[in-house]
Amino acid sequence: MEEPIIESFFFPPTNLPPEMMEEILLRLPVKSLKRFKCVCTSWRSLISDTLFTLKHALMLEASKATTYKKSPYGVITTSRYHLKSCCVHSLYNEPMANVFEHDGELLGRDYYQVVGTCNGLVCFHVDYNKSFYLWNPTIKVQQRLRGSDLETGDEVVVNYGFGYDESEDDYKIVALLQQRQQLKTEAMIYSTRQKLWRRRSSSNTCFPSGVVLANKSRSGIYINGTLNWAATHSSSSVSTIISYDMSRDVFKELLGPGCCKRGCFTMTLGDLRGCLSMVCYCKGAKADVWVMKEFGERESWSKLLSIPGLTEFVRPLWISRDFVVLLEFRSGLALYNCANGKFQYPVQDSLSGCRDAKVYVKTLVSPRDL
Repeated sequence: MEEPIIESFFFPPTNLPPEMMEEILLRLPVKSLKRFKCVCTSWRSLISDTLFTLKHALMLEASKATTYKKSPYGVITTSRYHLKSCCVHSLYNEPMANVFEHDGELLGRDYYQVVGTCNGLVCFHVDYNKSFYLWNPTIKVQQRLRGSDLETGDEVVVNYGFGYDESEDDYKIVALLQQRQQLKTEAMIYSTRQKLWRRRSSSNTCFPSGVVLANKSRSGIYINGTLNWAATHSSSSVSTIISYDMSRDVFKELLGPGCCKRGCFTMTLGDLRGCLSMVCYCKGAKADVWVMKEFGERESWSKLLSIPGLTEFVRPLWISRDFVVLLEFRSGLALYNCANGKFQYPVQDSLSGCRDAKVYVKTLVSPRDL
């Protein structure tokens, strides 16, 4: 049942020009926007508009680097048959984080691989039917992507990525298919607008030659309209980054910081407050966390912190103003305090054993409008 619309006796929306009112509403969190739909018909119409929800999502994505207040961001995690979420703010500021369980909200008990998150949408790949789904955990709306089934052989390693192509107003899934015994890589790109896959061979996408995608790179990291995967050069085993520009439809190689030339046995990519991050395990003694402050500029790599004694998979998910880092381990989530070098682990018992943890922004974008 829809909430009643209460027309105010002083008509607050008419006190300001519509353009100014829209700019004010765009800066409000989802919880407030849901309430303000009840103010009047014009506000309900504006807040429900697809273009408004997209503008709102893009503004929240762009504010990752600067917002430190009670943040409009959540963390989604999966395990074998469980799907859970919680607020980033709750993990940092409450002794017992409020964790929401979403088991059964999508397809019941099945294995979901998180392909990526963008503008509040979480993209999943489901094992049993080889299909992709988009889901907004904030408004609890899901949609199976028609025509997204992708059949692959046993001898093919697939790395996925999900992001938004602003030039075409199109959400896309990228699948990189690499033969286990070869270095040949093919790219398959799915368009939510066209609702179909198109195949791109390595020759016409300029996919860097002699590069092997890391088996543990997981899904591509969406940054500034690009998808990024960890990789290595087959001849030298030197770590590198493969970046796909969604609007230009081209691949290129990004160089990591100078430390990656030698001594780093693996690296992990992530999105840390809107910047591409990289964790290097240097000589098995510590994990160095780097961030690329200006995307695409190698000179902008800056070492953020070092965590001693870590040799297992770790990915930074968030960092607070006072340098407390939310980390994803294979065994769960943890907070690491850079000031005193202490861990708070696990953050929450019900989040132990999670995998594919991703930070998402809380928006009103509906996958059914794509």
